[in-house]
Amino acid sequence: MNWKFRLTILLIVGLPAFSGYPITFFKAEVLAGITYGWVVYFLVANAVMLAVTGKRFFPNAIAIAALVAMPVVFVGAGVSYLIFLSGWTGATAPAVYSAHYVSLCITMLTVIPLALSMVAIIPFHDFERSLLKKSNGVCRIEKFALMFLRVFNHIVFFVIPNILETMREESRYKKWAESSLRSSSAGVLGGRLRLFTARFAGLIRNMIQVGVEGICSSIQFIPLWAVEISQLPDKSK
Repeated sequence: MNWKFRLTILLIVGLPAFSGYPITFFKAEVLAGITYGWVVYFLVANAVMLAVTGKRFFPNAIAIAALVAMPVVFVGAGVSYLIFLSGWTGATAPAVYSAHYVSLCITMLTVIPLALSMVAIIPFHDFERSLLKKSNGVCRIEKFALMFLRVFNHIVFFVIPNILETMREESRYKKWAESSLRSSSAGVLGGRLRLFTARFAGLIRNMIQVGVEGICSSIQFIPLWAVEISQLPDKSK
């Protein structure tokens, strides 16, 4: 299958997520916040993405979606619960906002991989090579497009995979550290509190590290690319 045909398949699969048809016809809930329509759509969409993008890209797309969904869903739910405990007038009860965050979670785990799959299928590398091989030079707009393609390809195919690999390595170390802490203070309330504190601090540290690493890695080559692209011959009039 060429990239246009695969992109068309993903666009068709993505229509229910944006239009709501026919997901909204199945309103019975499996649990609060998740309807049967969304469960079926989640399974079908992920199966199609796996078949279209392959086993190499699909796990990375799911990992990125989980990485984005975790702070939004869990931190948002935690803040809502703290506001409810504070007794603030007009605060939403957990029975109401819990369904919202559960629905948001399955939505993000469906839509984000779908959007990433659409982007990954488009051959941006080919577009970049075609601009560089033009014999009559490139115009200003094409230079802007070339810079965008350089940055985009770098983020998608270099920055994100490296961040995921770093997080995998850190997760192995974190499991070892938690097991050591748990064994050294088993059955002690203070040890459990230290373990919870360490987990929360590790989550915050990982979020900050991912953000800083993503920003720094994304912009580190921009000055070099700007000089290289500016030296390309201008398009002959």
